[in-house]
Order: sequence, then structure tokens, then C-alpha cells
Amino acid sequence: MSFLFPLYLLGAAALAVPILLHLRRRPPKEHIPFSSHIFLEKTPERLTRRTKLERWLLLALRCLALLLLALAFTRPFFRSSSLAGGEASRDRAVVLIDRSASMQREDLWDQAREEAKEAIRRFSEQDEIALALFDKEMELVADLPEWAALGERGRINALEELTANKTKLSWKGTNLGSAMIQSADLLLAADADSPAGKREVIVISDFQDGAARERLQAEVWPEEVIVRLVQLTAKEAGNLSINLAATPPRANVEEEEVYRVRIRNAADSDSASARLLWKGFPDTAIETTIAPGTSRILTSSVRPEAATRGILAVEGDTHEFDNEIYVSPVQARPLRILFLANGTIEESAGSPLFYLRRAMQPTPTLNPIVTAATGLDTAPLEETEVIIVAGDWSEEIGKQLHDFAEKGGLVISIPSAKTSEEAFSALMGEEDWKLGNADVEDYALLADLDFEHPVLEAFARAQIRDFTKVRFWKHRTLSLPEELPDSTRVIATFDGESPALVEHRIGDGAAFTFLSGWEPQESQLALSSKFVPLLFSIFEHTGFSIRSAATLYVGETEYPRPGFYETGEEKKLTAVNLHPTEGNTAPFDPVASFTEWGIPLVDKESEEVRSTLTETQLARLESVEKEESQKLWKWLILAALLFLILESWLAGKPGGFRKRTRTTSGTTPAPST
Repeated sequence: MSFLFPLYLLGAAALAVPILLHLRRRPPKEHIPFSSHIFLEKTPERLTRRTKLERWLLLALRCLALLLLALAFTRPFFRSSSLAGGEASRDRAVVLIDRSASMQREDLWDQAREEAKEAIRRFSEQDEIALALFDKEMELVADLPEWAALGERGRINALEELTANKTKLSWKGTNLGSAMIQSADLLLAADADSPAGKREVIVISDFQDGAARERLQAEVWPEEVIVRLVQLTAKEAGNLSINLAATPPRANVEEEEVYRVRIRNAADSDSASARLLWKGFPDTAIETTIAPGTSRILTSSVRPEAATRGILAVEGDTHEFDNEIYVSPVQARPLRILFLANGTIEESAGSPLFYLRRAMQPTPTLNPIVTAATGLDTAPLEETEVIIVAGDWSEEIGKQLHDFAEKGGLVISIPSAKTSEEAFSALMGEEDWKLGNADVEDYALLADLDFEHPVLEAFARAQIRDFTKVRFWKHRTLSLPEELPDSTRVIATFDGESPALVEHRIGDGAAFTFLSGWEPQESQLALSSKFVPLLFSIFEHTGFSIRSAATLYVGETEYPRPGFYETGEEKKLTAVNLHPTEGNTAPFDPVASFTEWGIPLVDKESEEVRSTLTETQLARLESVEKEESQKLWKWLILAALLFLILESWLAGKPGGFRKRTRTTSGTTPAPST
């Protein structure tokens, strides 16, 4: 233990005061007059002196209280090996460099490399340093043991090699919070083998507002780890960024292709002008005004036919890393259809599969891929979007089909005369639906067609709404409850009586039921002109329709940077873009934010003062800091107060002090007259 003010230990000499007072000579204090002694002559009082300690516990409490007060004024602290005058321990640090897409601006990467070199020079050879780069994830490029044997020059050379040019820069987003938490955990884990005198995370970044910081708010930062902030700034202020906001729906590929985009203007921008255009086609430019610190959603001009690999660009700033978005052309969507049949699969002319294969021809919007199976055990359900089940199936198969639809799949069922009620109910998940066979004398026709339903909406025009030429020789009957739930809808009936086509929503998917077969022995549906558009209308209604490819971001795929990529044997064109948050380059205040979240920061003003101190002054300052962090004097004051409270209680007890009384023993008789 050491003391900031050791001279206050002289105050311990005050311990002699209660002892001397306890043993001093003193006259009795209390006088009791006796009337019979008034004529006696007063003699000098005889002083008494204690020869032993009668109240030793009370005396000990008073002495301890004075001793604790003296110790408190000396400001004691425990001197660790990291302080001056003792054996110095090693410090540890993680140099954390931002390499996200926003660091592509100007010379920010070169600034980051120079700041990292300065950070390395602050540490001695015995200190341990790690180097990490971060974007969406953190990459530890040099662990603590790797640089332990290297001197300053060796570490700087290794840094230059690991960060040469811009090879380590990425196009991913920024997860600042996760990288800082991982760095702090790395330092604390290294303490298990050899505790460090100081642990420091040096963050070198542009601290853009789009960086993810939620983890720093959600988790408690370890107070043993301090953070040094090195903020990088671009020479040119302001930035315009663009990202895809929405793709308007289209009914077919022949419709004009336009997109809605969001353009953001940074708060530190000195310009409000911007131009939106298809890159390479200046005639498509749209002039607009966006105030600094705001964003605006615009609808692009029509995509030029020559822009197969279309790039929407914004012009008006000097930072071009986030000024483009890549938009894939509308391509035929693969639709994987599984035809399920019990027993032998027939593909001969007249079978349901025969007509299905010929109906599912590729179109500009969909590319149907039809496969057949006799069971679901070997079928690739993960890669299947539509299942068409015909004939009879087991109750177990019905439950599996129900689960498939519940997860978002589409099931088209064509029950036959052999299909059991239990199997059909298992598929639909409705026990009170009764399936039977109709007695058709001649043929049945479709009636009560719901042309307001999306499936039949395409047939609502007068020229094509006539279904009377489609005749049904055989069909099934279906008894439904009088009040149907919202998830069930009868689209058409047979002659206004039994349902002919029923839609039933199941979870995230749906099941459509044709109560008559497609083959000629059951009906003329597969031979009519209504068959193909009816199937494609069902696909359209259930979500398997034309739509632009989903926007992918760098970091969500294996592609390292924004651009167009061809995938698969079909050479499908995939567009990968920069994450929208990277365009939000306006810096936030890390000092204010981190202080609010309880993250200890390096005091740069204190460091500047330290650099001018002598070795003796530095040792004194380190002692003051160590004492300030420990504050043992508070506990000493508290203990002294407790002893004084206990002393007061003991002293105030009845009979706490022996009463001394003046009696006749203190007088002598007066001479007689």
C-alpha cells in the first residue's frame, strides 16, 4: 500500500489524547452537601489518578476512529505492477480499421493506414497489439501473439503488407457495434493467461451514420477496456446516394418497365441539384431538387430496350461509390411443378400428365418445369412450388400435401371416383367436407362462374367468357357447409348445383380442386382453349407470376461487389447492389454517443499533458489516477463513522461511567473554640 499524503500519518499521534485524558489526575466532579459538616474547616482536595484502564472497549473505539481518520487523510492506494516504480506490465490493444464501402471515398483508406501506424508507435515492444478489419463482419488479420515478437518497425511493415493499396477494402455494410464488442472480448480473453496493465480498442473509421451500432446499446461495455476514437473525414463534403425503393407491378413483359428509387442528399452537402437517368442513355435524365439532409422517392423514366443490363444512376456529387443501382431485366421465372399419381404414371395420349406437359410451355413470364412421382418420400419438396395430385391418394399423403400448402405451396387436386373422403378431408383440413360421385345422364356444363374472382377475371370479357363448349361427362360432388369461411371460395359450379372449381386457402398457401378430370373420358377441359390460360391464371393469382428479380446486396451473396452476375446453367442474370445504409455517409458524433452508452474513452487532453511531464511527475500522476480509481479513503471514513456511532452508544448507556462523589473524607474538622 502507498499513500498520496504520507505526512498525515502524523495525525495518528492524536491517539495519545484519549489515553492521557483517561489516565489524567482530576478532582471529583459531584458535590453532595451535608448539613452536619458546615462547621468543619475545608482542607485541600486530594487529586485522584487512575492506575488502570476501566473502560478499555470505549477507549479502543475512540483510538480506532482517530487512526482511521488519519489514514483516510493520507489517501492510501494499492500500487500495482503497472505503476511507475514497480515492474511494468504489458499493455494490450486492438487496432480496428473500417474497410466498409463508405471507405471507398477519396483517400480515406490511406488516412486509415497512416492513423494505424501512429497508433502502433504509441506502444512499446513489450506491449501486445492485434490488427482487425471490419465491415459487416470483423476479420482478425493479425492476432496478439503474431505481433508479440515484432518491434515497432516490424509491426508497421506487417501493417503495410496487410493493407496494401485497396485490396482489403470491401463493398459490404458497416457493423461497428459488433466489431467493437468482439475486439473487447478478445482483450478480456487474453487476460486469462496474463493480465494487462491497460486494454485499449483503437477504432479508425469515418463513423458514418449508416453504421450499425445497436449492439453497443444492447450490451454492457466492459469498463476495463477503454476506446480511442480516430475519426476520418473526406475532403469534399456532401454525398448523393441511390437505392431501389419499389418495383411497380406488371401484368406482362410487354408493359413499360419503370422503377421507384430513393435518392438521399447528405446533411453536409452544399448542393440540392440531382439528375436521375439510365446510365448510357442521357435522354432518360430527370432533373430534380433534393434539400440537404433529406431524401426523395422518384419514378424512373421507361427502361430503354437496349438497356438489357440496366443501371439507374444519380449525378450531382463527387463520391460515386453509391451513385448506381443495377436492375436485372425481367426474366422468365422458373416454376417447378410436381405431378403426383398413385401407382403407375401414365404419359400416354389422353392421360392428365400428357395434357399437363403440353400445356406448361415456357412463356416470357414463366418457365414451367414438370416432373412426376408416385410418392412424396423421394420428391424434392424443397425445390417444388406446385403439386398437382390426380386419382386417388392415401390419407397420409393428404396430410403431407396439407403441410406443403400451409408452408406456402400450391396444391391442385383432381379427385377421382376412387378418392376417399378421409384422404380428401386430410388434404383440405376440413372434416365436414363430403366427397361423392355425381350421376350424370348426358353431360354437365359450368355455371355460376365468378368472373370477379382473380382466376376468372381474365375471362370476363364478352368475347371469351363463354364456357358452354366445355362439357363434363363425369364429375364428383362436394357437400360444403352453408356458411363458408373467408378462406374458401366456389369459383364455378356444375349446372348451378355442385361445386366445379373451389379455392381453399391453407396457411400461407392454397389448394384448388377440380371436381372433374382433364382427360377426354372425364371432360373436354384439356381440349378447350380455356385450359392453358386457366392454369396460368391460377399461378398468377397464387403469386407465381411475372415479377422483377429481388434486389440482392453485397454480403448476402458470394459476390464481392455490386454488378451483374450470370448464375446457373440457364445463365440467369442476377443484380447485386450496395446496401442502402452505406450511402448514409453523414458522420455521427461518436464521443457523445459512446459516452451516453457508458463506453470509457481515452482523454486526449490528458495525454497531451502527460507528454510534457518529467518521469517523476508522470509517476506522481499515475499514483493520483490509481488512487482516484480505488478511493479507499471513502471506506476508511465510513469505518470511522461506524466506530464513532458504536462509541457514542456505549458511552451513553446507563452506568457507562463510574460516578465520583465528594464526601466528608475530603474535609478536616475546624478547631474548636
